[in-house]
Amino acid sequence: MKKILYILFCLLPVLGGKAQTIYKDQIRIEKESATRSEDNRLTVSMDIILQPNLKMSSNNVTTLTPFIEANGQTKQLPSIVIYGRKRQLINQRNHQTPESAYTVVRRKGKTEQKVNYLIQIPYEGWMRKANMKLNVDVCGCCDMIEENSGEKIAQLNIAPLKLQPVVAYITPQEEAVKHRAVEGRAFLDFPVNKYIIYPDYRRNSDELAKVRATIDTVRNDNNIKLTGISIHGYASPEGSYTHNTYLAKNRTQALVDYVTSYYNFDLKLITSDFTPEDWEGFRKFVIASTIDKKDEILSLMDDVNMDADVKEHSIAKLVGPQAYQYLLQECYPALRHSDYVVSYTVRGFDLEESKEIINKHPQQLSLKELYLIAQSYQTGSEEFNHAFQVAAIMFPNDPTANLNAAAVEIQKGGDLAIAKKHLAKADQKAAETLNNLGIVSMMEDDFKAAENYFNAAKAAGLTEQANANLKELAKKQNYPIK
Repeated sequence: MKKILYILFCLLPVLGGKAQTIYKDQIRIEKESATRSEDNRLTVSMDIILQPNLKMSSNNVTTLTPFIEANGQTKQLPSIVIYGRKRQLINQRNHQTPESAYTVVRRKGKTEQKVNYLIQIPYEGWMRKANMKLNVDVCGCCDMIEENSGEKIAQLNIAPLKLQPVVAYITPQEEAVKHRAVEGRAFLDFPVNKYIIYPDYRRNSDELAKVRATIDTVRNDNNIKLTGISIHGYASPEGSYTHNTYLAKNRTQALVDYVTSYYNFDLKLITSDFTPEDWEGFRKFVIASTIDKKDEILSLMDDVNMDADVKEHSIAKLVGPQAYQYLLQECYPALRHSDYVVSYTVRGFDLEESKEIINKHPQQLSLKELYLIAQSYQTGSEEFNHAFQVAAIMFPNDPTANLNAAAVEIQKGGDLAIAKKHLAKADQKAAETLNNLGIVSMMEDDFKAAENYFNAAKAAGLTEQANANLKELAKKQNYPIK
C-alpha cells in the first residue's frame, strides 16, 4: 500500500500599502493589491479617489492609465476616463460610447469620488517585483493640455509560484521477529601477563558495572527477551604474537566466566571470540594522530606478508624510543578491550503502546509500527513528521525508511539537501523514489530531469501520481519564477 500526499499552498500573495496621494495631491490611492491566482492570472485592485481639489475644466477629459513596469518591460492596464460635465453631455448628444469600462463624470462640489478599480490580466514572470505606476493625461477638445509621465503607486511583491506536487510514501513490510542488539566496549585491567579479573583492580569496578548495566537493560524489560551475549576480546601488539594470543584468549574467557557466574546464565547463551592483536584499532589511532613518519608506519601495517612480531618491532625501530613510549602509554592500553553484544527480541505493540514507546525506547519499534504511528496523525503534523524522522534514525540504512523521511522533508518544504541524502539510500528503481526525485528536481528548476523522473515513475507503475506531477511541471515551465 502506498500513501500519496498532496501538498497544498496558499496562492494569494497580497500587495498592500498605506493610502497615498499623487498628481499634485489631487488623487488618492487606497487598498491597492496585486494577487496571483493558481491559473497564473494577475488581479490588480485599488480604490482611486478623486479628491475635491482635483482641478478639471468641465469641457476636459482626464485619463488615468495604470501600468506595470520592470526591467525595461511595461504592461499597460485599462484606463479610467474622467469626463467633465460639458464633455459628457457632448458625448451623449453625439451617441459616443465611452472608450473605457471605467468612466466617471466629474461632479462639482467638495465631495470625493471613488473608483473601485479591479482588472485581471495574464501573469508574466517579470512582474514579480515590478512597480505599478499611474499616468495622468488631461485633454481639451482633442488637444493635450497636460501629461504626467507616471507616478509610482506601489511595488508588486508576488510570491513565487507554489506547486501542488504529489509526494509518495511506502508502507513498510511487517517485521516477523524484531531482532535487536545493544553493543558495548569494556577496558578491563589485568596485572602484567595475568588473565584473572580482579573487580577492584584499577578501573575494573566501573568497567564491569558498565557491562552489567547493558545486560540489565535487557533483562529488566518485560517487553524484551534476551537471546544471546557475544564477547570478543583483543590484546595490544607489544610482545610476541604467541603470548598475545594466550592473553587475548584467556582474558576473553575470564569475562565470559564473570558474566556467567554473576547472572547464573546457561553457558549456551554466551559465545566468545578473540583477536590476539588489535591492528585495526592501532591503524585508526595512527591515522588520527600527528605522529611523525605516519605514512611509513601505515605502509608497514599494510604489509600482509610481514610477520606480526617483525612488523611491531619494525614500527618501534622506525619511530624511535621516545615515540614508541608514547604509543605504549597513549595507544596500546586502548587496544586491550572486550567488545560485547547483547542480543534480544522484542514483542509486538499495538498503536497506543507504540505511541508511548516512541519517546522512550524507539529502538524497540518496528518500521511498520513507526509507520502506523505516523498514519494515526494528521498528514504533515509535527507528530506525523516525527514518526518518520525517528524511523530514519532507528533504521538509517533501510531504503523504505529513507524514502519516507525524504518525502517528509519535501512535504514540509524542508531542506532539499537532506531529502536528497535520504533518497540516495532509497531503492533507486522504486517508482516512489523516482517520483520524489522528480519533485526535488522540479523544485530546483531542473525541468528536464524532473520530466525524466516522472515518466520513469509512471513507467514503473505510479501512473496517477506521476501524471499529476507532470501537470505541475508544465505549470512551472510555462511560468518559471527565479
